[in-house]
Parts: sequence; C-alpha cells; structure tokens
Amino acid sequence: MIRQIVLLLLVSVMLSACSEQSDRFSTYTEGQQQIGNINNLLSTQLDNGGKTYWPFSEAYLQARHLAYQGLANVELSDSQQAQLNYLIIAQRYPERFFVWPVQRDVISNAIKQDDYTPEALGKWIERVETKLIEAEQSNLRLNKLELKLLRSMVISHLDNNNENVVMALTKLNQYLAQYKPRTKLGLVGLANGKDWYQSKLNYFANTTKPPLSWLSEIQHLLKEKPTVDLSLPVFSSHNKPLVLQYLEDGDLHAGLDWQLDFIDVKQSKRQLNQDEQYFWSVMMETDLGIHYHTWNVQQARVNLMKRLSVNQQQADWLIEDIVLYPAMSFIFAR
Repeated sequence: MIRQIVLLLLVSVMLSACSEQSDRFSTYTEGQQQIGNINNLLSTQLDNGGKTYWPFSEAYLQARHLAYQGLANVELSDSQQAQLNYLIIAQRYPERFFVWPVQRDVISNAIKQDDYTPEALGKWIERVETKLIEAEQSNLRLNKLELKLLRSMVISHLDNNNENVVMALTKLNQYLAQYKPRTKLGLVGLANGKDWYQSKLNYFANTTKPPLSWLSEIQHLLKEKPTVDLSLPVFSSHNKPLVLQYLEDGDLHAGLDWQLDFIDVKQSKRQLNQDEQYFWSVMMETDLGIHYHTWNVQQARVNLMKRLSVNQQQADWLIEDIVLYPAMSFIFAR
C-alpha cells in the first residue's frame, strides 16, 4: 500500500514538472513568432490561423510565461535580452487584471479568427468584468480615460448578432456605467504603480535613473526653445503608439511587445532632428508629470500647448498617447 502511494506521488510530481516545462526554441525568431501567436488578438497584423489565445485568460498567461522561459534559454543580443527582461518583470504588475487593453479592438480581431465561437467570446467578456471586480478589491482601478475608451468599445459591439454575446456586453456596459475610476490619471495611481513606472523608464531609456533626475535633465534641455516646426499627426485611434512614427524606414528589428507592434524600437529608432528632439523632450516631461507627479488632464494640456504651440485637440491626443503608453517617449532620451 505504501509503495503504491509513493508511486502515485512520484507520477504526480513528474506530471507537474512536465506541465511547467518551458517552450523549446532554437532561435530568437522561433520564440518571437510564438509570442506573436499568443498575442494574436492584440496584434494589428491580422493572422487568423492557429489557436486563439484570449487576452489575459489563464491559457494566455500560462502560454506567455512558458514562451518567456523558453526564450530565456536562447542566445540573445543585448537588446533582445533587455526586452525579454522587461516583459518578464511586467508579469509582476497589475496588467493581468485589465483583461481588455483599451488600445485594441479585441472583439473585431476575434470574430475574424478561424476558430472563433460566440461562446468563447461571451466567456471572455465575462472574465473582463470578473477581473475588474477583483481589481477593485485590490485597490486597482481604471483611470477616467481608460474607462471612457473601454465603454466606447463595448457599446460599439452591442449590435453583435449573437444573443449571448450581446447579453455579456450589456452586463459589462451596465457595470462600467456605475464604475468609479481612480482619480489619478497616471500609473502612480495604482498599487505598485511607481515601481511599475520605474521599470518602464529603466527599459525604454536604457539606463536606471529616478524620475526626479530625469525631470531635472529634461527641463534643463528645454530652457532653449528652438523654432519648432512639426506636423503632428492626430489619428482616430491609439492602436499604435506615436513613437512608431519615428522609426527607421525599412529596416525594422523584430520585437516581443504587442504594444509596440512586435518591433524592437530601441534597435529601430532613427536619429531625430532638433525640432523632433525638442518635441520628444516635451513628451518626456509631460510623461513624468502624468505618471509620476499626478498631473491631471488640464495640467498636461497646458504644458503641451505652451511648450509646443499645439491646439487643444492635438494636446488631448498626445495626452491619450502618453497615458496609454507610459514611458515610451523615453526611447528618445539622450
């Protein structure tokens, strides 16, 4: 009897070990492609083949974690290793509670997948609400901008032709209608938000420096204002961060982050002219103001309009980009 119990325990341990094994990749390209597949519903490049991973579902989180572990065993360049380390660290922070990233239209992407079913979509929508409720209990809330964008996305899909999907969306919309967003716009308003922001600064700026040191350096650079002549794009959505408009034409390096369209931006960025460098210095200053110094929309708007001579519509669009893509402007830090 004891021997049977021991054997059962051994089998259980072996099965558990097998289930935790990381993916095996021979090259960075294999791992990068797998991470792209896992994030297929968060991609701007539609690929309707393969398995659908619903964002921040248990299957998604496990598959992504195993892919990261697999890449850790592959020979990587310094830039590739830095991006992988950044994404591994990000797993500690609260993004998994915010199941529907407001930058991407997950439902439209899902409906185009070969293995799409309304039942799976309905369950995922229910998970969005469940995780938001769990987040509230941990003092983690969407900010006003995120709430506005998410509710707008939900409402835009209420004409879905499946009754169960519409019921799930209606229930989520009712929940969002009474949702109390956090008062602080930036990451500082979240539990561990300052640490999360610092990790982003460290990665995108490619150096470890506290926000106050960054602010002092940036404001010193901004003392001499050039005659800025920039044509600022204002798009209808934020499915791609503005930094992607300032990359080297043609030769882009493959990356691991869906928010950056799977481009290694630090390897792909180009040299900026004087006006462009001034613009991004202002964006960095405003980024620090929002995500570290708790600036509200009005404070950020005034700073951008004063520094860049932009109109209110342009300023508000830039604020949205900063809120949705924290610290990414520091790609262009000197």
